[in-house]
Amino acid sequence: SEWETYAAWSLFLIPCVVLPSLACGFAYKTYGINFFIPESFKNLAHTPEKWQTEILPGKTVLMLGGPHRGGTTVLWECLRQHPDISDLGSQEDTGIDLSEGIFMQDVYPNFGIGNEYAETDWRRRHGGLGQYALVAEKDVHLNETHRLVSEKNQARLLNRFGYFWDLSKPVLLEKSPSNAVISRFLQELINIKSPGGESRVKFLFITRHPIANAMSHKAWSVCAKMPIPLLVANWISVMEYMNEDKEYLKFVKVIKLEDLQQDPDPILKDVYEWLGLDPSKVLRTHVVKKDTNTKYRKKYCKLLRGSKKKREHHVQMLEQAGAQIERLGYSLEGWDCGLTKQ
Repeated sequence: SEWETYAAWSLFLIPCVVLPSLACGFAYKTYGINFFIPESFKNLAHTPEKWQTEILPGKTVLMLGGPHRGGTTVLWECLRQHPDISDLGSQEDTGIDLSEGIFMQDVYPNFGIGNEYAETDWRRRHGGLGQYALVAEKDVHLNETHRLVSEKNQARLLNRFGYFWDLSKPVLLEKSPSNAVISRFLQELINIKSPGGESRVKFLFITRHPIANAMSHKAWSVCAKMPIPLLVANWISVMEYMNEDKEYLKFVKVIKLEDLQQDPDPILKDVYEWLGLDPSKVLRTHVVKKDTNTKYRKKYCKLLRGSKKKREHHVQMLEQAGAQIERLGYSLEGWDCGLTKQ
């Protein structure tokens, strides 16, 4: 019958045509046309020698990092407005989540970041958001002695990023939060055969209060069920690696998200001058929201108010990690909302 024919065509069209079309439409709207271009087409073909002798001299590669959900994207949005800075482009330009270089390249590991949906139970994941820095140090804390440091990989990485960079600009910006734990590796890789041992790379890190950072993680579905103490422990690990490695970096600057939100322009001016750029050439139009920690403090207080167990966890966290967190530049004082003394 005519109805049976229609039903049969519907069974074919919906899974084979309609659903794929909707998926493609969503991908195009979210990531742009580059999402559909094969990775092999999005690379330059320069040799290590060309990078070392013709492209990198006179330029600064700026690597932005810090704890996830700690302000790297806000800082990146501000810095990319300077006319002498070339970043990798927007998410629509790159076809990559948040335009983070770690998702574009295949030289070093991504520590499970971006693969969380492959395992919905965070307890069975190896690495990933909220806990990647808690895996064995040899698997996450890469340094200058790592086997992946080679001229071949130097060119492989830069050819990937270089496809998106405007190589006529003096500062080439890449943003991935996990740069905070592999900075020594990146410095060694990018500086291979740098004349006179000078560094072509600078590192800019941004940090945030650990509980606000943890609560911000929980706003993402892949981290929603992860306990606060675990997220804070991951923050501590990232910060410890970052602080340890600062001593080995030739150029490094650290700022706090809280300070950037309070008064962004003086901080950005200082960063531009550190990069050797003229601050007067940029007029910031990106809006930096004020004190986003407040909403997370309120949410955290609500958690403590509703659970004796969580109040006990806060006290344990203060006893076990309070001094370490203070050494890293923050304090848990006042984040119990006056509830743990009751």
